[in-house]
Amino acid sequence: MGQPGLKTGFKTVLKKPLVVGGIGLSALLGLWSATHSAEQPWDQWGLWILSGLGLVIWRWRRRYQVSPEQRPALTPEVLQTAIANGEKLLARRQSQAPDLALEDLAQELQALQQSASQPQALNGIVLGEKRSGKTSLLDLLPSQLTPGEEEKPLILNWQVVAAETPPETIAQSMADAHWILVLTTGDLTSAQWQVLEFLQTHHHHWQLLFNKQDIYPIGDRQTLWDQLQHQVNQLGNPNPVIPISAAPQAIQIRRYLADGQWEDDQETPPPDLGNLISQLQQRAAEQWESLVLGQQWRRCQAINQEVEERWRENRRTLALPLVEQAQWLTAGTALVNPVANLDLLTAIAINGQLVWDLGELYHQKISLSQAQTVAKEMGAILIKLGMVELSTQALGALLKSQPLTYLAGGALQGLSAAYLTRIAGLSLITFLESQSPDLSEPQWDWQKLTAVVKQTFEQNQRRAVLQGFFQRARQQLSPASPTTA
Repeated sequence: MGQPGLKTGFKTVLKKPLVVGGIGLSALLGLWSATHSAEQPWDQWGLWILSGLGLVIWRWRRRYQVSPEQRPALTPEVLQTAIANGEKLLARRQSQAPDLALEDLAQELQALQQSASQPQALNGIVLGEKRSGKTSLLDLLPSQLTPGEEEKPLILNWQVVAAETPPETIAQSMADAHWILVLTTGDLTSAQWQVLEFLQTHHHHWQLLFNKQDIYPIGDRQTLWDQLQHQVNQLGNPNPVIPISAAPQAIQIRRYLADGQWEDDQETPPPDLGNLISQLQQRAAEQWESLVLGQQWRRCQAINQEVEERWRENRRTLALPLVEQAQWLTAGTALVNPVANLDLLTAIAINGQLVWDLGELYHQKISLSQAQTVAKEMGAILIKLGMVELSTQALGALLKSQPLTYLAGGALQGLSAAYLTRIAGLSLITFLESQSPDLSEPQWDWQKLTAVVKQTFEQNQRRAVLQGFFQRARQQLSPASPTTA
C-alpha cells in the first residue's frame, strides 16, 4: 500500500476489486439486457454477485500469499536426524568417489552433535529493499546485550543485506545468522513474501519491522499493521510486527511567542524503535538455545550442499577427459573417412559410447541401446537448433585465417565433428549433474536437455573459447600429434 492520496489510472482501478467487479457485472448485465427483454430480479441479488466477483478477483490477485507448507518445529531430535542423514549422504558419496576429500566435512558434522553452549556473540542481519531504512536502523541497534544480571555481555554482530542481492548470496550470508530483522515500509510485495517464506522454512528467527510508519496517517498505520500481522500469522511466525521509525520525517510545528504571535517551524522527532530492543534482550536471555539450534541446522544443510558440490566437481574432473577423447576420435574419423554416411554412423557410435561412459561415471545405469538412442537424440537436437551450420561457419572463419596443414580439405569437417561432440558431451555432463546419483537410471527430459544444449552452445560460441578449441585442435590433428585413440 502506498502513501494515501487520490490516484486514478488502470493499475489503480485493478487494485479495487469491487470496482472491477462492478464494471464486469455492468458489462454482463448490459449484454443480457440487449438480448433479453424480460425483466430479471437483478436488484435482489445483484449486489451479492458484485461482492462475490470482487472477492474472487481479490483472492486471485493475492494468490502468492497462500500459507507455505508448515515444517515440523525444530528440536534437538530433528537436528540429530538431519546430522544422521548428512553422515549417510557423505558415506554414499565417499563410496562412489574414494578419492574425494570429505574428512573436514565429516568432522564438522561430528562437532554439530555436541550440545550447544551459550554463545558469547550473536550474528544479526538487517534485510530490506532500497530506501527501506536499513542503514538508519543499523546505527540505532545495540552492539551488546546483557542476558542476565551476573552474566557477561553478549556481543551483537550486525550486517546489512540488500533484498536485491542474488538469492544464492543472501542464503549464504544468512546461513550463520541468529537473527534476521526484515524491514518493510508498507504492504508486502510478492518478492518480500517469498523471502519470508524462505526464512520460515529454513528455521530462521526473523522479526518483521514496519518502518517509516510516521509517513502514514494514524488510521492507515493501523490498517497496514493489521494486514502485515495477518501475513506474518499466515507464515506461522509468533513474533508480532513491530512498528518503528528509524529516521522520522520532519513535522510542521507552530511556536507561540510571548506577544501572542506565532511562527511556523519544522522539527524532527527522535527515532522510535518501539519495543524492538527489549524484545531482542528477552530473546537473547530466553531463546538462545533455539537461536543456536537453527544455526546448527542450517550449517548441516550447508555441509550437505558442499558434499554434493565437491562430488560434482570430482565427477566433472574425470568426465572432461572422456569428452576430449571422444571429440578427437570423432575428428580423426571424419578426416580419414571419405564416406559421409559412415561418418554419421561412426559419430553416433562414438557419442553413444560417450553417453554410456558418462552414465557409468555419474552412477546412472544406461544400457548401450539407450546410449545409442540418446546419441541420436542429441544429434537431432543439434540439427534442430541449427548448430551444425553455425559451428561450421564459425570454425570455417578461423580455418581461413590459420589453416591446418594436415588434410586441409577435410579439416573443417573434422573440426565441426569434434566441436559438436564436445558440445554434446558438456551438455550431457551438465544434465547428469542435475540428476540425483541415487536414482537407478537418469530421467530423460528432452525439453530440458534441449535447453541445456542451447545454453552450452551459447557459452562455447564466444570467440575466446572457439580460439582455444581451435589451438588444441591444431595440436591434436597435426601429423606430430596423432589423434587420441
